[in-house]
Amino acid sequence: MKKNRCFGALYKFELLKILKNKVAVIAFLIFFIFGFVQGEFEVRGNVDPDTLKEHMTLDGRILDDQLLGEWVAVTDEYGEVTDEKNIAYETLTEWIKDIAGYGVVLEDINESRLYEERLKIIDEAYADSYLDEGEIEYWKAQEETLEKPFVWKDSFISFGLQNGVSNTIIIMMLVISVSLSTSFSAETQRKTDPMIRSSINGGKETYFAKILAGTTYSFVTVILYLGIFVGYVAIKWGLSEMDALEQVIYPCTQMKLTVGETTFILILLTVLGSLLLSTATMFVSCVLRNGMGTMGIIVGGYFGLFALGTSVPMHMKTLSKICCLLPPTQISPRLVYEFRLFKIAGHYFRSYQVAGMSYVAVALLLIIFGYIHYKRYEIKSN
Repeated sequence: MKKNRCFGALYKFELLKILKNKVAVIAFLIFFIFGFVQGEFEVRGNVDPDTLKEHMTLDGRILDDQLLGEWVAVTDEYGEVTDEKNIAYETLTEWIKDIAGYGVVLEDINESRLYEERLKIIDEAYADSYLDEGEIEYWKAQEETLEKPFVWKDSFISFGLQNGVSNTIIIMMLVISVSLSTSFSAETQRKTDPMIRSSINGGKETYFAKILAGTTYSFVTVILYLGIFVGYVAIKWGLSEMDALEQVIYPCTQMKLTVGETTFILILLTVLGSLLLSTATMFVSCVLRNGMGTMGIIVGGYFGLFALGTSVPMHMKTLSKICCLLPPTQISPRLVYEFRLFKIAGHYFRSYQVAGMSYVAVALLLIIFGYIHYKRYEIKSN
């Protein structure tokens, strides 16, 4: 048999090894079921179906003085709805408080004051983010593209959907760390690697078969999980809010994105982030040759990177921007509040645009460095 004809067989064999890992199968089934649970309770945990219909009665209304006047009439001075029959205004209360503030008197709120307060908060965000003049001009230009006053749509479903999608990366980290931590360590621990290395396809072909099998497993798993979650939300709750502007969830963002577009960005980042996690796990497994050690590094490293990304001060601009690209911090619905930009070849790019490209680039580098180490390890072992 020719050497180049064995890669397909090696790939299938490595894929079957992952699928026959009992711990990996159990973890997969648990999170498979969790997809349905999350699809139910990310929305239902906030509101029941009947109440949800009442909340949606304001959909399509313009956020102007007329609607705000109605809201003032059915709330107390702090914006709390005084009668359950006016429950449709509750989500609007939270939206107004995000702009005007919590624990302040809101009875004199009006359209001009609300939109002026929004711009003041955005200006404060510019200062807190240490933006330069070019970045500020970029966002002011984006603000001009937004049609105001905004059109209201209740955000219960879209808020739950986006948070559910962003939670997927944590689930994938756990599934991947369990399933792929023994990709390279199993043969070493079982002392079967000399036999594999001595075979005609025991070098480059075996390495890339393992990599392809691991990334295939991660890709299919994340797509299945997201398909279950998003599909359940679509069937059970509907996706009527997908055409609403993101400003109905996060009023101070200046990105002209619909809820559907932001959700797609989160899905794409989650898929690319999962592929990055899979290559990182297999790289550590290749270097460490210890399953439990690999699992510990991946899980501990993930939460360590999250702590790093949330603790680096804003005035350390370059480092904090790089940390914000990490999957634990970047893959969140609040990415729409990231005002810091990356200037590349004279053009500004948003953090989520750079993050997606970075995940692919780092994954490729890990595959290359892993192969270099794999070859050196084989030579040293012999």
